[in-house]
Amino acid sequence: MDEHIFTVDVEEYYHAENVCENVSKEIIAGLPGRVEVGTRKILDMLAAGGHKATFFVLGRVAEKNERLVREISRLGHEIASHGYEHISPSKLTFEEFENDLVKSISILSGITGKKVRGYRAPSFSFPDQIERFFGILAKHNIVYDSSISYSLFRGGYRLFMRKMIFCEAQRDIQEFAPSFISMGPFRLPLGGGYFRAYPYKMTYKGLMSTYSKRVVPPLFYIHPWELDPEQPRLQMPWMKSFRHYLNLDGTNEKLKRLLSDIKFTSIERYLEK
Repeated sequence: MDEHIFTVDVEEYYHAENVCENVSKEIIAGLPGRVEVGTRKILDMLAAGGHKATFFVLGRVAEKNERLVREISRLGHEIASHGYEHISPSKLTFEEFENDLVKSISILSGITGKKVRGYRAPSFSFPDQIERFFGILAKHNIVYDSSISYSLFRGGYRLFMRKMIFCEAQRDIQEFAPSFISMGPFRLPLGGGYFRAYPYKMTYKGLMSTYSKRVVPPLFYIHPWELDPEQPRLQMPWMKSFRHYLNLDGTNEKLKRLLSDIKFTSIERYLEK
């Protein structure tokens, strides 16, 4: 049953929050792009298992990798917006956010010839004033969002639930929040760096246990750079470095196993059912 959703945040390794906030812009400007390395690994794994996925593509990355974006779309996967610059909406004015969104939509639709229906904020970083942001998304024909994520590092469960209550109450845009697993008093996110850190069975059981408990299906996310252990090693504070480089060499096999154990689809295909 393909009721689990697979999503990919298509960005470079240096767009990751741990990197861009701790490495100088001058150093980042001289780094090579490697987004195609991990993206092609993901595409091969999805093809092998007959899965479809939603790829939230950063506009700036799409500009430099038009052929890759076109191929993702040609293979039947959904292309959605991750914004143009990898900047949290909380750091933008509403006008700046709208300009960033519109620019990304224009680039992506221009490459694929298809409408962009979904959006995910960089680093799952919608601030409290999500009503205004959702209004901007709806204005530009975005029908779903996937930016509201529970995180151990961004305000915790109360903030997550407050945002989700709003999402459930409004009608213009449907929210697809990444899944998390409850363990006693703790709620642990699934996907991304958490996928790399957890034992495999924790992610698998977490995705399977949420299946019957939610109106929208369990949702998993990953970044291409998490399948690229050969990416440049950058100097960062030790905790930031630990979080970014943790278990990069083991992500490939864990992801192959996940895609063999669970059937995944894209948000677009889920909405069409």
